Amino acid sequence: MSQGGVANWLEFRSINHNGTHLDAPYHFNPRGKRVTELGLEEFVFERACLLELPLRDGELITAETLKTHAVAIADSDLLLARTGWAERYRASDPVRYGRQAPGFAASAGRYLLEHHPQLRAIGMDIPSAASPVGGEPNAEGLEFHRVVLRTGAAPEEPYLLLVEDMKLEGLTSTPRKVWIVPLLLEGDDAAPVTVLAEFEPS
Repeated sequence: MSQGGVANWLEFRSINHNGTHLDAPYHFNPRGKRVTELGLEEFVFERACLLELPLRDGELITAETLKTHAVAIADSDLLLARTGWAERYRASDPVRYGRQAPGFAASAGRYLLEHHPQLRAIGMDIPSAASPVGGEPNAEGLEFHRVVLRTGAAPEEPYLLLVEDMKLEGLTSTPRKVWIVPLLLEGDDAAPVTVLAEFEPS
């Protein structure tokens, strides 16, 4: 409007794996569901589990890491992995945040699918489930994606959605309900999301 227009507006261009975003099965499975093919119920979670998993540069969350939290995960439909990485580096050292981030090992995905069939999604405070250390992304992180997004599997077979680059810092309790609201673009393998949470009254 300062230039004489009748309104203010902007144009933006971005990849869909940017900021807080959801990876759907189609990201690693040509037969898998795209974001727009997921049911509305798949974006609502009522039994979240918040795990404190402090990690160093390039360190991986493995099956052994998660086995020590088996009781906490047992009834959960959403696993929130708080590594502290975003709190330490997202704002203060964005280069380190992106290039030295920890991630997940393939064994973690296999363990969760085999032992926690009630789980539907994993959220994390790191840029990607695949650490860039040792490759960009590294082989373990790629295989983790293949495992949980079920490369080669039929669409009806179980999978785990991934919500990467979540803002988990500052949480003092586990939310009692979480909504993941994606930007719906036809054909998306992934989408930027807004994550909303409801907490027990203090």
